[in-house]
Amino acid sequence: MLLMMMQIVRHGFPFNPTCVAYDPIQRIIAIGTRGGCLRILGRPGVDVSLKHLGPFAIIQLIFLINDGKLISICADDSLHLWNLNTNHPFILHSLKFQRERITFAHLPFQSKWLYIGTERGNVHIVNVDNFQLSGYIINWNKAIELSRKTHPGSVIHLSDCPADSNKLLIGYETGTI
Repeated sequence: MLLMMMQIVRHGFPFNPTCVAYDPIQRIIAIGTRGGCLRILGRPGVDVSLKHLGPFAIIQLIFLINDGKLISICADDSLHLWNLNTNHPFILHSLKFQRERITFAHLPFQSKWLYIGTERGNVHIVNVDNFQLSGYIINWNKAIELSRKTHPGSVIHLSDCPADSNKLLIGYETGTI
């Protein structure tokens, strides 16, 4: 009896890409797709294809710089922490948001706190070490001017404040910062 060995070959850019992340120290790039696939490319020989359990689009990818870990945020409002330090990368931790839809996330350089912006305009904080939500929430009405009474919309951007690294810059859908 003759056994045939099949090898699956992937080449080119992934189908329906939705987001990209880059680790400048390790020089690897991660590409997320609408179907929940994750492709990691690096130096010659580094080409890994992974798949989330559900068919949900990956909306954002964030590398833990030079740590061999990657955070993927999916359209079903789940976060996954991938360990890329092995031959077969796997998910270390997962966290599912129940009450609010995730719109944007930010991980400051060498920080253990991941900031999660939501559709309601709030910012939740996740400890990256144990992947647990902290009890602290930045509510939209506490983050903007007290004179503004209308909802600013969802969080569309989070970053370190260029003038003061101890502050968080929050961009809202209406343009309010």
